[in-house]
Amino acid sequence: ALPEARLAFFLHIPFPPYDLYRLLPWSRELLRGMLACDLIGFHVENYTRNFLDCVELLLRGRVDRGAGLVEYGNRTVQVGAYPIGIDFDNYEALALDAPKSSVAQGQKLVLGVDRLDYTKGIPERILAFERLLEVYPEHREKVVFLQLAVPSRAQVAEYNDLKRQIDELVGRVNGRFSTASWSPIRYLYTSLPPERLVALYRDADVGFITPGRDGMNLVAKEFVACQIGPPGVLVLSRLAGAAETMPEAVLINPYDLDRTAASLHR
Repeated sequence: ALPEARLAFFLHIPFPPYDLYRLLPWSRELLRGMLACDLIGFHVENYTRNFLDCVELLLRGRVDRGAGLVEYGNRTVQVGAYPIGIDFDNYEALALDAPKSSVAQGQKLVLGVDRLDYTKGIPERILAFERLLEVYPEHREKVVFLQLAVPSRAQVAEYNDLKRQIDELVGRVNGRFSTASWSPIRYLYTSLPPERLVALYRDADVGFITPGRDGMNLVAKEFVACQIGPPGVLVLSRLAGAAETMPEAVLINPYDLDRTAASLHR
């Protein structure tokens, strides 16, 4: 329609490594389609390297990694990493004004915030918190884990199955460890207005952000932006793109329950 237009394309999810990507029956066609653009952007350098590897190995394109250029056919395409961010000043200002949250009431607060999505690692997170209570019983009745799951794609059967799994896990852990005055997990299946969400970010002792795979994960950045007082600690999955730009976090493998529990304990 507009043959002279310059096209830019940004991929918000991870670009897989060559050994995974080449399993796609349409692997070459997808690469050729992307290379019709003039500029291709990814969240982090790792995804950019994966894309360039695939172009080089599957299409035999000429790749200049230092300059971030691909020559394919009669075209030259610019490729780079452009990490998406947040409005830091806005989150900081909201955190300064937000009323104090009353979730933990004197107990340590561990906070998870996600869309209800299978990539976010919520079941593994609940299991890791259960392992914490098993292996480090001194935290019983002293820590509350609040998981906020924002409804997403509720019309899709697989997402309903995930919700059912999470409901059952929360019920099992609470049934196992709850006392007359304490339930270890509080689970909210809803969205919250910004002033309530930033209050939770600000008042949490641990931001527990452990996706199984994520292009970036802005919740991790929002949590840090709201640490205007005594700072909480970010426990972050190594498999989130944010881990490449936030190495000061406590980085974990979300599938390693024992080490994740040890990181929470620390």
